[in-house]
Amino acid sequence: MLPKINLRNYVKGFIVQIGYIGLAFLIIYSAIEEWNMREHWGAMIIYALLTVGASFAPIRTFNSTLTLNNAVICSGIILYGAWIGVWSALIETLMLAFLVRFHPLKALSNVGQILITIWVVEFLKNYMGGYAIPPIISDMILAVVYWYVNMSLCAMGISYYFKVQWLPTMRELARGTTLTYLLLMVMGCIGSRLVEIYGLVTLIPILGAFITMSFVYHQYYDSLNKLQQKVEEVKSFNHRFLMGMAASIDARDRYTSGHSQRVAHWGREIAKEIGLPPEKVEEIYIGGILHDIGKIGIKDEILNKKGRLTPEEYDKIKQHTVIGYEIILQAGMFNELLPAIRSHHERIDGKGYPDGLVGDEIPLMAKILAISDSFDAMVADRPYRKGLPVEEALNEIRRGFGTQFDEKLAGHFIDIIQRLPRDELESIIGQEAQAQKQLQEAMNE
Repeated sequence: MLPKINLRNYVKGFIVQIGYIGLAFLIIYSAIEEWNMREHWGAMIIYALLTVGASFAPIRTFNSTLTLNNAVICSGIILYGAWIGVWSALIETLMLAFLVRFHPLKALSNVGQILITIWVVEFLKNYMGGYAIPPIISDMILAVVYWYVNMSLCAMGISYYFKVQWLPTMRELARGTTLTYLLLMVMGCIGSRLVEIYGLVTLIPILGAFITMSFVYHQYYDSLNKLQQKVEEVKSFNHRFLMGMAASIDARDRYTSGHSQRVAHWGREIAKEIGLPPEKVEEIYIGGILHDIGKIGIKDEILNKKGRLTPEEYDKIKQHTVIGYEIILQAGMFNELLPAIRSHHERIDGKGYPDGLVGDEIPLMAKILAISDSFDAMVADRPYRKGLPVEEALNEIRRGFGTQFDEKLAGHFIDIIQRLPRDELESIIGQEAQAQKQLQEAMNE
């Protein structure tokens, strides 16, 4: 597995450090002959000024900041061709080199990314020129292609330098910025056509529109950020409150002390093992912390009984899933955790509780936590019995394949346990005191 990952990174490195930079020099060389100051001095000076100005007039979005330079470059390609886009890109690069610290290879790769985008757009522009495509349609196509190619190349660079996956990086770049980016590109295309028809005087209202847009976006996203901060404060309060409730449940019974923390830990490990995204892994972890929160509604004499429960007492214990579900539901937050609270005692064969769900009717989060919950219950000491040895507990899980547990998920869990060094496994299983300390720290954050 590791050689494959390394090979993939070497390929990315070749593309970014050799491909981007090599193509950049070829594109610059092909554009030099067009840089005739006697013939094009006006356009070169204007685009140099526009590039400098655009660098200092960013458009803020919710999760990033966009400059106007790509709109300037795209308008230049439409009006004059790739050579003016190359000129603008180099002006921007030189300016950034003087203003901020930069890594030479990264800077050259970044230039290559922009210049390759310019070349692709120019190629497509010339190709479409052979067909009777209305300018408004061809300009929209060029804007979309510019956005997609530039984003793809940028994601490849980030993927290589920061050792992250390419496609998720593309999705992250696109999330929340796509419409704004395309709007800027479309405005650049429209501006170029207005200049083509009415001359340079139209730059004044176009620049005014961009400045107004920048101001409006700044105000809008500033308000959104403040609102988001308030939402996070409310979430943080609810999180601390629920964590405190979970800690109080564990504290009521010294024999199950740290149980929620361990269930959360094993649930998180299973989620990672099957390749869930980080936000889902975190949800499963918090779900594990809170999965038994409904036990707050169970009487102490039942919860702490030193012996086996009667059928009536067991029925009351089983109500903790519904009680916990109602607590979270009434809180109005963390609805994504509801499956973990209500359904972590469901079984694949439909013999679980409270709803008797079967197979795929059981949410993934609940299937995962059912495994980690059962394992911890088996290996932990109880007043009426000693905890099972780890291997015996794993055999019990194997016997539950396809009946009590999802076979694939349970298989992944067994692999996780068997890979762990014995001392690390024993440390996790016996971490009652450490778990309580971590819960208390979480409550105090």
